[in-house]
Amino acid sequence: MAKQQNTAPSIAEFEDWDETREAEALAEVANQVKVRHIIKNNEYWALTPGGTVYKLPLYLSIADFEALSNTQTDTESLEQVKRILTVFAGDEQAERLEHEPMQVAFNLIQDYGETLAKSQGVELGKSPTSAESSTPMTE
Repeated sequence: MAKQQNTAPSIAEFEDWDETREAEALAEVANQVKVRHIIKNNEYWALTPGGTVYKLPLYLSIADFEALSNTQTDTESLEQVKRILTVFAGDEQAERLEHEPMQVAFNLIQDYGETLAKSQGVELGKSPTSAESSTPMTE
């Protein structure tokens, strides 16, 4: 991530601030907290802007899936991901996540959830390997 400058803005900068500058600044912030991922060995691997790599399972138990699905708040989601990280990759990764910027942690959760949904065929309606209907098709 980019280093923060400790130079206070001038009065002119406040007066010149508009929606365009706001959008540009927020786009830069979003870019600096973007989480990238790959899928390798049937596992989700995330790379944070600070260079930390996290490993999470793509195959969840029903209990883990329910725990992630039933979260009501971002904090609960974060706790469940930390629990899964602890079980799957160890305490060290879960502890590292606690020191990431909040936006990075939430982006990781969102990206992981989207990847899980895609792996289950949820996004496209049905996984190509899911069971077919047992009703015989008639032509």
